[in-house]
Amino acid sequence: MLHAALAWLILHRIGLAFLPLQTLQRLSSQGSRRPLAGASLDDLRWAVLAAAPRVPGTRCLARALALQALMARAGMTGQLCIGVAKESGSTLEAHAWVLHEGAPVFDEPELARYSLLSVFPAEA
Repeated sequence: MLHAALAWLILHRIGLAFLPLQTLQRLSSQGSRRPLAGASLDDLRWAVLAAAPRVPGTRCLARALALQALMARAGMTGQLCIGVAKESGSTLEAHAWVLHEGAPVFDEPELARYSLLSVFPAEA
């Protein structure tokens, strides 16, 4: 599972540099449909968090997209959420996260400070 997480992180990290978000999400949903039998949400969360430091420049959006792709292969649905928070002065800070059954998958203690801009359901 760690290898799958690493592959999805690399794909999304590179893809975000060249493709619009919705195109990348659609393409990743059409990739290998090899199921991740027996994978729990905790397993998927661990795999993405363990693999992310090995892919330079990986940020929250690539992690969220990789997690969403892995969840789909494990038969779970996840919603990609994008929000912004106003920092001191006029700087906006963006963040991406995944919800499963209404709850954030990664430990997201500061989500309350973000205003939700968009929600992208998992592509079928």
